[in-house]
Amino acid sequence: MKKLSFNPRPLLLHGVFALLAGSGAFLPALQPAAQAVTEFKLNDPVLAARIDGAPVQAFSVEIMWQLARLKNSQASRTEALENIVANRLLAASARKTYGEAALHANKRVAFSREVTLDEQLLSTLRAIYGKELDQAVQRQPGGKLDALIAAQSEPDGAALDAVFGKSDALRLEHVLNPAQLERAKKVTLLRYQLPQGAAGSISLYDVYQRQNVQGRVALFARQPGFALQQARQHLASIFVQNWARQKFGEAALADLRQVLSEQQEVVALQQMHGIGADTDSASLVVDQLAKQVKPAQIAAYYRKHREEFERIEKVKARHIRLPDEAAALSVAKALAAGGDFAALAKRHSSAADAASGGDLGWIRHEAKLDWLAQMAFAQTEGQVSKPIRMPAGPHDKASWEIVLVEKRVNGYQAPESESVRYVASQAIARDAALEQLTALRVRLLREARIDINRSLLDKPASLLENKS
Repeated sequence: MKKLSFNPRPLLLHGVFALLAGSGAFLPALQPAAQAVTEFKLNDPVLAARIDGAPVQAFSVEIMWQLARLKNSQASRTEALENIVANRLLAASARKTYGEAALHANKRVAFSREVTLDEQLLSTLRAIYGKELDQAVQRQPGGKLDALIAAQSEPDGAALDAVFGKSDALRLEHVLNPAQLERAKKVTLLRYQLPQGAAGSISLYDVYQRQNVQGRVALFARQPGFALQQARQHLASIFVQNWARQKFGEAALADLRQVLSEQQEVVALQQMHGIGADTDSASLVVDQLAKQVKPAQIAAYYRKHREEFERIEKVKARHIRLPDEAAALSVAKALAAGGDFAALAKRHSSAADAASGGDLGWIRHEAKLDWLAQMAFAQTEGQVSKPIRMPAGPHDKASWEIVLVEKRVNGYQAPESESVRYVASQAIARDAALEQLTALRVRLLREARIDINRSLLDKPASLLENKS
């Protein structure tokens, strides 16, 4: 038994995490120094590793490696294995700590977790075995999956009414109750026979369970052929999984599905910690940590990152108010031809300050700015704005404005302002959240017992280089 060391690597920037997390490839693991109890006794060619006795299939490592190579020819099996191991530990911890509901909070409006995983499994298999899958389809009679269908039919109106209720009923939600779900199970849409496999059927219940909100609305609306078309699509998914099960085995396919599931859970865990999420997005852990940030920490952050709080402090501006778009375009044309702004304001502006050449004086960034002041702050110094229609009520006549900012002075937000407090506390909390996640990974790796199949490694691994 040897001590396994993880080499420290520079932590990736949040933006890089976001990019890779959405790539579908294996996720970059945080790489702090850590030590795990590791053995190299595993020599079963089917297995890549055991984590606390539970197997990791070599098939999963091969698939994730090939998937990574589609984007990076230098990707290695060793890296694929390392990421699978790290994700398995992190995902298990996340499920235990937060639960499925928190990790997949958006499933109410999106596809269910099972459907999402099915789709990801299919796209992964297609990416690697696309040609073989096409050949498997072509071997069917007629070269189509239609040959698998023993019977199919669209449900009649009475069956749909029994499941969804009357089609003209007013609905606030497109959700079936338990009794409706039971009735949906009895409506068979399609029967099939898999090649060298089992016979089966797809019911209206199966189709309903695989829809997002939009799909369920379509079912309730009785869109012609939609239910049957979805059943045929589900059959294609069943065919691909049956093909993979026969070729690679049930255990291998189940492990690959688990790897993809864990990848999603780690992404959710990272987003909870503010990694990969938009800086304005809510983050459970970040929001909690932000509430604990002290004024002294905010002050220190402000001193170190003062440039983040630079803003336009005041502008010196002029404007011309015009009664309609035609007049505004005419004056804009005169300005573009070199006309003097103040002179044209005196001649054409309907505002009270026309006599002073539309002089607005210095406008400071304080309190709540009115519409015209906001427009002035949005302009580039020295450039005349395009004519812009002023906001007006439905029965009010709207004027048009042309603005010139003659001078702009930049400054900094006050260190005691609410915006500084919010930005600084969020930034401090995100750093703290990243440190928490890093520490969690270190602890999980340190506590795990990992047995590696050394023959699977194709290059020296950070797992192995610095073993003690």
